[in-house]
Amino acid sequence: MHVHLENTTSKPRPFWLTPELVDAARSSDAALPGDVRFTVGSDLQDIAGSLSTATALVTSAGVICDLRFPRRELAVAAPHLQFIHLIDAGVEDVMPLNWLPSNVQLINNSGVHAEKAREFAIMSLLALNARLPEIVGHQRRAQWEQVFTPLIRGKSLLVIGLGDMGQAAVAAGRTLGMKVLGVRRSGMSVPGVERVYLPSQLQDAVELADFIVIATPLTSGTRNLVDRSVLEAAKPAAALLNIGRAEVLDHGALVDLLKNGRLSGAILDVLPQEPLPSSSELWSCPNLMINPHVGADDPTTYMTETMRLLFANLRQHLTGRPLQNVVDRMNEY
Repeated sequence: MHVHLENTTSKPRPFWLTPELVDAARSSDAALPGDVRFTVGSDLQDIAGSLSTATALVTSAGVICDLRFPRRELAVAAPHLQFIHLIDAGVEDVMPLNWLPSNVQLINNSGVHAEKAREFAIMSLLALNARLPEIVGHQRRAQWEQVFTPLIRGKSLLVIGLGDMGQAAVAAGRTLGMKVLGVRRSGMSVPGVERVYLPSQLQDAVELADFIVIATPLTSGTRNLVDRSVLEAAKPAAALLNIGRAEVLDHGALVDLLKNGRLSGAILDVLPQEPLPSSSELWSCPNLMINPHVGADDPTTYMTETMRLLFANLRQHLTGRPLQNVVDRMNEY
């Protein structure tokens, strides 16, 4: 079995796939059954040769989207390929999956971010409750304005999307003693969530929330889900955190409601364009903090957890069992 790891060296160095990562995973993990060979490449320099014998490909969405990657001819270019493991949690950049042969499964990195996401959510909710974006704005203007705020315990948190990231936000809210509500496509209950709403009930749900966390993946059904009508229906002085995907949120409406005080504050970990251009009005929007898409990424554990998931799936594959984190083509995540 041949497993090929393909890098994009424009990614930050802590997120590179390296031979050292493979060696560390092999030494700390139970031996894989059968003969497994690993190769590592970078920037698609010999992608054709690597794909010709690969059973599994581990890479980023950026590689799949590169014009040099043979998406349309993948079945011919990679005749032995069984699955692709993306080191990203989101898969919207490679959708729709009409390029993926029917016998090849796509795996995402969901779950790798969960522990750091929980910490980031705790920090962000406390910051929003303390009106820290507003206080930082006063500091920049050298204005002494005392902003007094109550305890966060007992306040209501609405988490939109109850996957791994959403459940990290749920855990954060429970740690802080909050009442947690959720929105989920299936409407099925989740431990720690007092009530789960359907997306069609989103406006009713936001009316009850002091804090709103967007944690849903981007799909055709969630694009612009949190639009102006939803934000305007929110509880007065509610605050918002986005750790999901930028395109779920109407940023123009967010800016308007932060400017007029309808929302008390917001923290964005995902932005409509990354890097965010200096011309964006988000940089100067009052009561808004921009976190440059680093909130859920731990450089010391991200890749080791990625390798743990990969090795678990290699064992599953080699013993004929179902793989973890298989992307559903219909649900788009």
